[in-house]
Amino acid sequence: MLEDIIRAYLYTQYNDDENLQAFVDAYNTVAKSVYDWMVNANLPVFIGPYNSGEQLKWIAAGIYGVSPPILISSKQNIYGPYNALTFNTIAFNGRKVVDKSEQVVASDDLFKRVMTWNFYKGDGFYFTIPWLKRRVLRFLTGVDGVDVVNDQRWSISVLFSSSGATISIIKGYRKLTDSAMFNASTFNTRAFSQRSSVLIKSTEYEYAALFKQAFDSGLLHMPFYQPVTVTIVG
Repeated sequence: MLEDIIRAYLYTQYNDDENLQAFVDAYNTVAKSVYDWMVNANLPVFIGPYNSGEQLKWIAAGIYGVSPPILISSKQNIYGPYNALTFNTIAFNGRKVVDKSEQVVASDDLFKRVMTWNFYKGDGFYFTIPWLKRRVLRFLTGVDGVDVVNDQRWSISVLFSSSGATISIIKGYRKLTDSAMFNASTFNTRAFSQRSSVLIKSTEYEYAALFKQAFDSGLLHMPFYQPVTVTIVG
């Protein structure tokens, strides 16, 4: 990048006109400030705190050709059991299914995570299970879409079957509290191989629900056309 702009100047016959010279100097000052902003704005870099708000939308539309994502969440209510509704709302022994959906414009943080998912090329172009797990963890933990080191992928499960793929996000880990180890308890007090454990929930993956909504809304691209189901455990 050049350190300075190519400055405008007056023709020689107008050099003695102070007003015209002041106009040219003011123009050069404004042009230099615009150039400095363009250099420091990092317009193609959408991750991190550089760009936000309307500027982020402008960059996303002008450079990457995308618009702010809209998350669609759906919920189904089934009415019919006795005492579930006020009297005379539906016929006795009737059944009514009500589908509700809500649309929410994503925040800048979520917008950047979606863009990183769709445009990040650092994982290479060969699909593998670790490739997919890294992308999931990057979405869950990369604030403002930044890349993160995610070598620990045990909390993400990917299962392929004849009906498609299932991505499971485990929000916690299970701790063994007791077991039927030999000589650990008296005879006939525990069944063979019996064990007890507790699920310790983690708050690390607070974006898990938003990841599922983004997937269900079709915002996250996949390199294959099999149906994908996202489940959250914990």
